[in-house]
Amino acid sequence: MILRTLFYSLVFLSVFILPAFSAEQIELSFWQFVVPEKHMRKILDTFEEQHPGIKVKMQQLNWRDGLDKITTSFAAGTASDVCELGSTWVAQFAESGVLYNLTEHVLSKKSEYIPNLLESVLWNRRYYGIPWVTGTRIFFYNKDLFLKAGLDPDNPPKTWDDVNSHSQKLTSFLNANSQFHDCYPFAIPIGEYYTPWQTFLPIIWSAGGTLFDGEESEILADADINIEVMQFYQNLAKISLLSKQAHIDRNFATGKVAMMVSGGWNFNLIPRLNPNLNYGVSLIPAYKDKSVSFLGSEVLVIFRDTKHPKESQLLVDYLTSAEVQLEIVKVVPSFIPCTKQGVIDSYHQANPFRKIFIEQLSMARTPPAHPKWSKIQNYITQAIEESLFQNKPPKVVLHNLKYQIDNLMIDYRGISGSNYYKSIGYIVFIAVFGLLSLIMMFNIMKVRRQDQVLYKKTFQLYIFLLPWIMIFIVFYLYPFIYSFVLSFTDYSPLKGYTTFCGLRNYITVFHDPEFRKALLNTFIFAIGTCTSSLLLALFCAMIIYRKVFLYRWLQMGLFAPISISVIVAASMFSYFYSSEGIFNMVLDFLHLPRPLPDNWLINPRLALVSVMIMNVWSTFGLYMVIFTAGLHAIPRELYEASLIDGITSWQRFRHITLPQLKPFILLVIVLNTVKSFQVFPEIFAMTQGGPHGATITLVYYLYKTGFNQFEMGKASAVGYILLGIIGIFSIIEVYYIRKENVYEG
Repeated sequence: MILRTLFYSLVFLSVFILPAFSAEQIELSFWQFVVPEKHMRKILDTFEEQHPGIKVKMQQLNWRDGLDKITTSFAAGTASDVCELGSTWVAQFAESGVLYNLTEHVLSKKSEYIPNLLESVLWNRRYYGIPWVTGTRIFFYNKDLFLKAGLDPDNPPKTWDDVNSHSQKLTSFLNANSQFHDCYPFAIPIGEYYTPWQTFLPIIWSAGGTLFDGEESEILADADINIEVMQFYQNLAKISLLSKQAHIDRNFATGKVAMMVSGGWNFNLIPRLNPNLNYGVSLIPAYKDKSVSFLGSEVLVIFRDTKHPKESQLLVDYLTSAEVQLEIVKVVPSFIPCTKQGVIDSYHQANPFRKIFIEQLSMARTPPAHPKWSKIQNYITQAIEESLFQNKPPKVVLHNLKYQIDNLMIDYRGISGSNYYKSIGYIVFIAVFGLLSLIMMFNIMKVRRQDQVLYKKTFQLYIFLLPWIMIFIVFYLYPFIYSFVLSFTDYSPLKGYTTFCGLRNYITVFHDPEFRKALLNTFIFAIGTCTSSLLLALFCAMIIYRKVFLYRWLQMGLFAPISISVIVAASMFSYFYSSEGIFNMVLDFLHLPRPLPDNWLINPRLALVSVMIMNVWSTFGLYMVIFTAGLHAIPRELYEASLIDGITSWQRFRHITLPQLKPFILLVIVLNTVKSFQVFPEIFAMTQGGPHGATITLVYYLYKTGFNQFEMGKASAVGYILLGIIGIFSIIEVYYIRKENVYEG
């Protein structure tokens, strides 16, 4: 007995008491994008070996929704200790006050870093991050196409005028040889948020101009030199491939593009797709007398609310050391170290292609660090696409750009810094919970005065309903009311406080041209998809109802798209719509001209229609089943009587089938209308609102406003405008259904 007691005491001490006196294990949370998880884990394991008291928990982010996760983590109170940010995001996070001030730390090691990289982490004369790895763009050209077109393959273009003259010669050669009918002399990225301005803006800088320099005093977007450069770019685009950067890279790797501006990721892509491609690289051509390229970097930041700032700095120091940066660059060769020591390493000097990147790095430039850069880059991209797709005069386009940036800066300077409320969420929750509690108590007390037996039953009823009521309050009613309150505020998930602004969000939304475009696109999408899917579903249901040959297999095949994930279907159709996709192959087979651009999702005239086709294909099967059920519910006696009367098939369909299917048709219309107005995953996966806003819808506009621009109040206003629109349509449809039922009764 004594031995047993002693044994249990030792177990208790070892499990509960001794760990309390052992050294405390500090756990750091680290979120990152660029390094593959397996390699990053090895790097962090080495750090943990060097610092036994620190454990690092890593979260791998992706570029599609990583920023959304970081943003929402602040609202949820789950932000990491150390995080990787894109260099253009730092100013926005710093201005929101969520970043740890690293000024002293950076100044102590400033001489170790490439000078122009530190500009991207500087805001209000303070440094809020440390550059980790960097990247720039260089010029790629196909030597074989150069040689065939009579150009010197060892003498790439030195200026943009040379690019233009080379493009003209290449165009003449390609047009004269039918086997090169699908080749292009040059390629310009379009239809994305980042790559259009990352290619165009350096040409402006090379010419000595600027669209926005970070200063708020004067916007020089419509300067004469900028107009001249945009006119040149517009002319060059007429003979170039206009597509997304990934598609351009693939076309260059397969020998279909002669020249392009791109990044180091091609050194992995080209050997994989076409190891025999004979290509060369050079510095970005100069517009006048200097070559300028875009400079972007990945930055490590420490969030202000971290409980372990010293340990977080140790992790940042380790990850940004020259040795670790070089190790990362060897794993992800599209990047370059941010330290001077890492740049001069023999690994780069021994590779002639990487030497070009190092040389270009000294002539690269970061975009201005400003909290509103996410909006400004969106305006610049829209201006580029407006010039290239609509062929508008550059002077008009750049004047509109200047007007947009001017208004943005006026709004930015006019934001009030008072009347902050940090506890509004708690106030709303207490108010909602208290109001419902009072209603329940009032009902219980009212019943108690009338009937004691009924009182007990009512009390028991509320007890059993309590779990559901709590779920309803927490997950439905509270978010509904809270988001409605937020629509009257300037709430930012980063800042964590709220400023009441009245109806300003609603007024701003209705004055925003992008919102009006999103509203129009949503109506077009809803009308087009509702009509098409209804007619197609009804047609297929009639065929299946007639029990044609193999009708059950046909029914199963038509219903199958419903079981496919929207993201999977969107990926399939994105390939179908590409230059090498099945739709262009059909046009070639029928000897019909391809649209220009021939990637349908990049073509402003076809992009929305293309998404609508995919949506109809993936949804009409459900409505077909509803109509099939409706057809089987129609009494057979009606059809037998019509045969005796000798009416035609069309008359039978018009006077018997359609009236009997009316409840089912109205049900499909209501379901399809609500679904179409809420379309989002298709847009997110296929076009992200582009090109030139051709596919932006209300829900995607809401998403971009809330999670990319951090304007949650404005996004909430958009949500309630959408709710109002859907509500109006639903009321009209329900009213019509009731009217028909009363009439039939």
